[in-house]
Amino acid sequence: MTLRSPRSSTSLFAVLGSVVSLGAQGLFALFLLKLFDASAVGQFSVVSQIAFGWATLALAQSPLSLLADRHTAAHRAAATAWAQSAVRMLWMSPWALLALWWSQSHSSASAQHWGALAPWVGGIALLQMSWLLAQSLTLRQQAPAAVAWVRLLPPVLAALIAGLGAVALGLTDSRTLLLSALLGYAAGALWLLPALAPTPAHPASDPVDPAQPGDTRGTQLKLLHTLTDVAVSGWLAVQWQALYGTAEAGLLLVLLRVFGFIPGLVHSAWAQVMMSQGTVDRRASGTVAALACGVIAAMAVAIQAALHLGWLQTSWQGLADYLWPLAGWQMAACIMAAHAHLPFALGRATRFSWQCIAMNAVMLALLCLPLLGPLLGLAWALSAHQHLLLVSGFMSLALLAQTLDHGLRSQKPPATAH
Repeated sequence: MTLRSPRSSTSLFAVLGSVVSLGAQGLFALFLLKLFDASAVGQFSVVSQIAFGWATLALAQSPLSLLADRHTAAHRAAATAWAQSAVRMLWMSPWALLALWWSQSHSSASAQHWGALAPWVGGIALLQMSWLLAQSLTLRQQAPAAVAWVRLLPPVLAALIAGLGAVALGLTDSRTLLLSALLGYAAGALWLLPALAPTPAHPASDPVDPAQPGDTRGTQLKLLHTLTDVAVSGWLAVQWQALYGTAEAGLLLVLLRVFGFIPGLVHSAWAQVMMSQGTVDRRASGTVAALACGVIAAMAVAIQAALHLGWLQTSWQGLADYLWPLAGWQMAACIMAAHAHLPFALGRATRFSWQCIAMNAVMLALLCLPLLGPLLGLAWALSAHQHLLLVSGFMSLALLAQTLDHGLRSQKPPATAH
C-alpha cells in the first residue's frame, strides 16, 4: 500500500493539471475566434507551429529519457538534457528560419516582417522546450502539487493575458497572442530553474535507482523517432486536405483532436508517472487502458447521438463515417499509452523506437497510396472512407501488436537483472 499511494496521488494531480490545461486551451481557442481577426490568428498560428516543431525536434524525446533514466540524479539529468537540446536547437535554427521565411514569402503584406518574427519563434521554442523538460523533472521529484501547476499554469496564463489584452486594452494584433504564449511558457519553465542553477537547492530529493534500465536509445535514434512522428502528424493533415478537400480534412482532424486527448492524458498521467517511479504494474495498466477505451466509446456514442438528433449543423453529418474508425484507432492508442512505460522499464526502448519508426514509415506510404493509381496510369482510386478504414485499421492493429509484444515480455525479468 505504501508503494501505491504516492503513485495514485501523483497520477491524480497529473490528471487535474491536464484537465485544467485542456479547459484553458479551449478558452484560448474561443478568444482566438471572438476577439482577434483572422490575419492575427493566422500569423500567431504559423509562428507557434514552427516553434513547436523546432522545440520538439531539438528535444529528441529528452523528456521521456529524463523520466526513464533513474540511474542519474534528476537535477543533473535535466540540466544535461536541456544543454544538449539547446545545442540541437541552435544547429537546427537555419531550418526554422527558412520555414518562417517561406511561410511569410507568399504574403506581400507580411513578407518584410519575417525577420521581426524570428525572435518570437526562437523565444517561444526555447521556453516551450524548457517547459516540457520541467514537466518531466517535477514527475521525477514526485511533488504532486508541482505536477499539476507546471501543466496548468502556462495555458491558463496565456488565456488570461490574451483575453485581458484584447478586452481591457484593445490589443488585438498578433503580438498580444505571441506575448501570451511567450509568458505562459516562461511561467512553466520556472520549474526547471533549480536544475539549471549551479548548486541545486535540494539535491538529496532527486531519486536515483541504479537498477533501472532507463532509456538505452542513442540520440540519433531518438531524433529519427521524433522526426517521423512530426512527419506523420503533419503529412496526415496536409495530404487529407489535398486529396479530399478542406471539409473532409476538418472532419478527420476535429475527431482526432477530440479523441486524441484521451491517450495523451493516459500517457502523461499514468505511463509517465510509472516511468518517473520506475515501477511496472501490468494489471493496473490494463485497468487504466480499459477505462480510457470506455471514455472514448462513450464520447463516440454521444457524438453519434448528437448527429442522429440533429444537434449539430448539417455540415458535420460526415462525422458519422469517421466516428468509429477513429474511435478504434484511438482506443488502441490508449492501450499502448497505458503500457508505454514497459519498454523503458525493461530495457527495450531501442526496440520500441524502431517499431514506432516502422509504423510511421508504413503510415506515410499509406497516406501516399491514392497517388499511386494516377501515377501508374491505373483506373482505381480510393474514396476518403476507404482510405480512412485502411489507415485507421493499420494503426489499430499495429498499436495492439506493439502493446502485446512489450506486455507479454514484461512477464519476464529484464536481462540486466541477471
